[in-house]
Amino acid sequence: MAEFNQDNEHRPPYRTGLVYDLAEYLAACGVCASPDADQREVSDTPAVFAYRLEDEPDRAMAVFNITVDEAASDSNPTVRFSLVFRGAPRDQLTPLEDAARAYKHLHDLTDVKLTATSGFLSCRRVINDPPLLDTNDRWHAVDTYTATLLAPPTTI
Repeated sequence: MAEFNQDNEHRPPYRTGLVYDLAEYLAACGVCASPDADQREVSDTPAVFAYRLEDEPDRAMAVFNITVDEAASDSNPTVRFSLVFRGAPRDQLTPLEDAARAYKHLHDLTDVKLTATSGFLSCRRVINDPPLLDTNDRWHAVDTYTATLLAPPTTI
């Protein structure tokens, strides 16, 4: 899958696995559907997308806006990412509830194991935007997190 910036322009991948690791972790926590599922068939949890929301289904989430800062540490860089949750038309509560579930499994936690080979030393929500309404009367909840990545495991 290609990465896109907010202007919908293609950009080269950088730590591309992180977006999928995060989606796998959130799916395992029950926050969203499995990234391996057919997202058009999802009904009990938000569908999950990388980098941008697709138009369907209505109830969905995306992991996007990933930036990595290695200024402090090459092995434990700081990563910033955003999660957006969308609900069905005129449903303002579901996106907020879905965002609250993600918050429970990310905010103020340490040693978060995303997958067997990646994780966060710590993670905090740093921005909690107010709900937004799109032109299709669907509400969106957007949260931004900052995390310190665990050094990848070494093999002997």
